[in-house]
Amino acid sequence: MRFRKLLLISVAFIAFVGAANAQVPAASAQAPNLKVGVVNSDMFINPTTGITKLVAALRTLETEFKPRRDELTALATRFDTLQKQPTANVPQQQLVARQEQAQALQIEIRRKQEDARVAYGKRFSTLTDPIRLSIFSALEAYVKARGVDLLIDQAKFPDGVLLVNKNADLTAAFIKDFNAKNP
Repeated sequence: MRFRKLLLISVAFIAFVGAANAQVPAASAQAPNLKVGVVNSDMFINPTTGITKLVAALRTLETEFKPRRDELTALATRFDTLQKQPTANVPQQQLVARQEQAQALQIEIRRKQEDARVAYGKRFSTLTDPIRLSIFSALEAYVKARGVDLLIDQAKFPDGVLLVNKNADLTAAFIKDFNAKNP
């Protein structure tokens, strides 16, 4: 009985919405002429053709965090070595000591990874946020100057952009313009 009421209400609602949509004037159903542009923000960080300031900031970040990454790699290697050591014919006391050492090393690795992750996030924001804001402002001015009404970032919708006219892709031209104005 309850199911029938829900079904009846649903059918009535669909009929009501259908009738309301049928009364929409034909002129409002037409889509306005929009000029659409496409940009691929993933290309902004391309080491050879990307936005120079952003690429330089990311290189700085990579250089600054290389020692931490190397240290974590060395700790992980030590941990793996401890795990792979043979256990046959090894006294129980040595096995326990090795296991305790591996656990302590694992805790140290986790702490250092988390510290590095937090520090990296802060430094990433410090280095890139001003650049990203200037890129957004420049991109906004760039599309406005070209009369673009809608800009789609292909990097955000890689499967959502089915077909793009090459003339609509503003990425390379924008990067060239941005780099020229922001050396």
